[in-house]
Amino acid sequence: MSDPHALLGLPAGASAQQIKRAFRKLAMQWHPDRNPDPAAAEQFRRLRDAHDRLLATLLGDEGQTQHEDEGAAAPQRGADRWQTLEISIEESFSGALRAVEVERRSPCTQCGGSGMEQLSVSRLCSPCRGSGRVRGPAGLERCPDCEGRGYRNTGPCGGCGGSGEQLHTRHLEVRIPPGVVDEDELRLTGEGEPHADPRHRAGDLRLRIRLASHALFRREGRDLVLRRPVSALRLLIGGTLRVPHPEGARSLELEPGLAHPRSLRVPGAGFPAHGRRARGDLVVEFEPELPHAPEPSLHGLIDELDRALAERAEHHFPELARWESVWLDER
Repeated sequence: MSDPHALLGLPAGASAQQIKRAFRKLAMQWHPDRNPDPAAAEQFRRLRDAHDRLLATLLGDEGQTQHEDEGAAAPQRGADRWQTLEISIEESFSGALRAVEVERRSPCTQCGGSGMEQLSVSRLCSPCRGSGRVRGPAGLERCPDCEGRGYRNTGPCGGCGGSGEQLHTRHLEVRIPPGVVDEDELRLTGEGEPHADPRHRAGDLRLRIRLASHALFRREGRDLVLRRPVSALRLLIGGTLRVPHPEGARSLELEPGLAHPRSLRVPGAGFPAHGRRARGDLVVEFEPELPHAPEPSLHGLIDELDRALAERAEHHFPELARWESVWLDER
């Protein structure tokens, strides 16, 4: 079949997009790597020649030069595909194996990627209404859908709706390295969009990481931040405190100080190092808690403590001492 339009199953005046789409569909059917028929290689070559001839005619000499230049510089793989993968803060610290679902199109198994199937009963051709002729730029022309017969014994494939492709879901196991955080990216080679030319490999699947919100922890850069309530008395005298951590609870030494909100930084206990980024710190924000309704058995101890502190009120309670000196001292 010398007519490139007929070879690709296209009407006269088809656009560049239609030409490329038709070639891609037929190439999936006739590519030698997919089709064991001895004649497949020759048919694929003829399809490629028809594709190139039609594009050259459509674009003209200048367009053809541009097409060749673009072809030389075009990427030799399909487009990349993007998906978001949400992980927990704990998985960011320890790393994990996660299952990822990827939807991918492949040639329809029912029609072999042609998009057409044999009909049990011939049907009247819809485009030409049985006349075998359709109106084109030069007047009436042979109907390309039925090749001028006025009827068809093939129709769109019921398995793919005539697209020549089926949607499949693949389940991939992805290893998440420790230290990845929001907007980091994992790349799975060859799991992206297929190339228009089956000779070239598919693009990559790029997984953009998103950290799930956490009831306790939050991220600031590569620092891990958490709030911990603590007794106001412990803040005064200091001591050992245990705090939760994604890698297991830790004991921290708290220096004596004021019973005010303060924070403690633990170098190197934040998000793990990743790539060129160093490990972050752990920042614990302490929130003082006063006793609520102590039992009567504790009243004596509290009274004794209060009296002992009052002996040096200027040091222990400067605001209280100042108030009492103004309003309670004898004048």
